[in-house]
Amino acid sequence: MKLQNIIITLGLLLIASCKQADYPIENASSYTHIFMPLANNGLYEKSMAIADNWEKIELGVGYGGVEENTSNLEIQLTIDEAAILRYNEQNGTSYEIAPEGSYRLKDNKVFIAPGRSGSNSTQLEVNSSLLNGTHPYLIPISIVNNSANLPVVEGLGTTYFLVSGFYESNPFENYSSEKWTILDYSDDDNEGASGGRARHAIDGKLETFWHSQWRRNPDGSRPNHPHFIAVDMHETNLLHGLTIYGRQGDESKVGYLFPKNVFIEGSVDGENWLTVGNFDMVATNNMATIYFEKNVQVRYFKFTTLSSKGNSDTVSAAEIVAF
Repeated sequence: MKLQNIIITLGLLLIASCKQADYPIENASSYTHIFMPLANNGLYEKSMAIADNWEKIELGVGYGGVEENTSNLEIQLTIDEAAILRYNEQNGTSYEIAPEGSYRLKDNKVFIAPGRSGSNSTQLEVNSSLLNGTHPYLIPISIVNNSANLPVVEGLGTTYFLVSGFYESNPFENYSSEKWTILDYSDDDNEGASGGRARHAIDGKLETFWHSQWRRNPDGSRPNHPHFIAVDMHETNLLHGLTIYGRQGDESKVGYLFPKNVFIEGSVDGENWLTVGNFDMVATNNMATIYFEKNVQVRYFKFTTLSSKGNSDTVSAAEIVAF
C-alpha cells in the first residue's frame, strides 16, 4: 500500500510540474472591445407610477476579448439625442426625447477595473411627474469614447430607454362645468324625463344624460358612430384627462350604451383642432377615466365616440368631466 501511495504522489507531482500548452492568438488585441450589455435587448422599457421622485435605472459597460483587461479603463457616456432620429428611421417609429429637466445621467463616466469584464454602474434618473402625461419617450445613452481607444461592438454602443408613466389613482381636481356650454354636437334625442339632449352631458347631474339619436328616421335609418360633443369651457385649462359617467340605472339594460372607443381633440379657438388621442375605455361601476398621453392647454375639447360597449349604433353618457 505504501508503494502504491508513493507512485500516486509521484504521478501528481509530475502532472503539476508540466507546463500547460500555450496557443498564442495572432493580433489578440484586435479582438478586444467594449459594449453596453442592455443594448443587446433592443428597447429597454420602463413604466413607472407617476410621482415626484427620481426613478433610477442601472446601466454599465462590458469588456470582451481574449486578453485580460490590465488597466483601469475609463468610459465616457452621453445622453445621445441625435440617436433618436437614427432609431426612428430604422424602425419606422416617431419617438421623441423626454421633456427637458425630466431626466438626467447621474455620472457620465464608468470604469472597468483591471481583471474585470464589467464596469461599475451609473444610473439614468427619470422624474415621471415631469413627463407631463403618460406619453412614452425615448432616451438613448451612448458610449462616447474610452481611455484605451477600444472599438465598440457594432449595434451595442447605444442603449435605448423607452420611459413612460402611469397614474395609480387620479391626483387631479375636476374643473367646474358650471359655465360650460355645448359648442357643437353630431346628434342627440328628444327631451325625455331624464334628458336626451347633448347639454345634459355637462350639466353636473348624473340623473340626466346625453343620448345619441335612437329614434329612427322615416326611412328606418338612424345615425351610427361617430357621435360627438364639442364643449366650450369658456376659459383655457390644462387638461390631463376625462372621466366619463354612463347612463344611470340597471347596467344590464343601459350598460351597452357606454362609450367604448373614443377620439379626443382639443382647440384654443373652436375652429382648429389638435389630436389628443384615441382611447379604449373599460367601464368600472359605469364610469371610466382616461389620461392624456400629453397634457393640453385648451379652451375647447371634442369628445367623439367610435363605438359603444354593446356595439350598438347609439351611445349615451350621463356626464363628461375634465380634469
